[in-house]
Amino acid sequence: MRRRIGLSLSLLLCLGAGALGAQAAVQAPRQLSLKQALDLARQNSPSYRQTLNDAGPAGMVVKAAQAALFPTLGVGGGVGYSGAGRSTFGGTTFNQSSPTISSSYSFSASWGLSLRTFLTPSIDKAQERATQENIASAGVNLISDVTGQYLAVMRATATLEVARQQVARNSDFVSLARARQQVGQANMLDVRQADVTKANADVQLLQAQQAETEAKIELLRRMGLPSGADVDAMTLTESFPLTEPTFDLAQLKSMAHSSNPALKAVEAQHDAASISVRAAKGDRLPSLSVSTGLSGYTQQFTNESILLSNALRSAQGTEANCVFQNGILSRLTSPHPSPNGGIIADCNSYAGLDASGAALQPSIADAIR
Repeated sequence: MRRRIGLSLSLLLCLGAGALGAQAAVQAPRQLSLKQALDLARQNSPSYRQTLNDAGPAGMVVKAAQAALFPTLGVGGGVGYSGAGRSTFGGTTFNQSSPTISSSYSFSASWGLSLRTFLTPSIDKAQERATQENIASAGVNLISDVTGQYLAVMRATATLEVARQQVARNSDFVSLARARQQVGQANMLDVRQADVTKANADVQLLQAQQAETEAKIELLRRMGLPSGADVDAMTLTESFPLTEPTFDLAQLKSMAHSSNPALKAVEAQHDAASISVRAAKGDRLPSLSVSTGLSGYTQQFTNESILLSNALRSAQGTEANCVFQNGILSRLTSPHPSPNGGIIADCNSYAGLDASGAALQPSIADAIR
């Protein structure tokens, strides 16, 4: 029972923390300057963050193209173990007298060069410049978008203030019309007309309030933030002093041509396309390719006593066959034409045994080991 209560409390605490986190996430800022709005937009705008993510892949493509200028190296290796036993393959039986440990290694190097290999880094660098300029263009668009909506909210707030003043003024007109009607200086028609004007002002006030709320919600959306329930409590603190513009048309054109990121992105794309045409023409030229490699294989028996005993039995069989052949050759009526009648003087030495015939010669045993 205690464990159930503890689990329930844990779930409630987690749900409560999640609800508080969600509530804090949708809460709109109370005081918002233009700089804060731009900073929040750079941190949370999905479209702008998506554009920023293009910088990483573009840089990696350039590094990959530069790495293609260097040789490609490959290293491989492996270790194997085979136990003792018998296996049949293709109708042939293979006997494995001793477990073996095997190892293999390989090293390879290849290098290919062509005109496209040399031009590809330049193409990818131009594409990277275009990506960086697109990011800068997205930043300029973000500033323009957020600033424009910021001004739209301020305009809506100013319109709302005018509507409130109009409602207050019309309320005074209604009171004045009723007072004049009581003293006989106006009739009921003037009072009703003042009421209608006041009602129209109330409608315009509601419309101005709705327009301001929608403008603030749109500002938060362009900043990448949720609207929140108390968006009406948000106030803008930025002030824009009026100054007379002193623009020079020729200077503006020069600045736009030299620093416009959208134009620079198009120019970078043009450079990349021009280099790609050169690379495509270079594909008709010969290319150079060099490759080399080194590989090896080792195998070692883990039980040398089995190999020694098998070699000893084989040598003893050879010695016994030698003695048998010598007996046959010694009983021939006419000697064999081979030297010494074909008789081997020392069958133990011939078979690789020592003088006793019970062990292998040391050199042969060492070679097996």
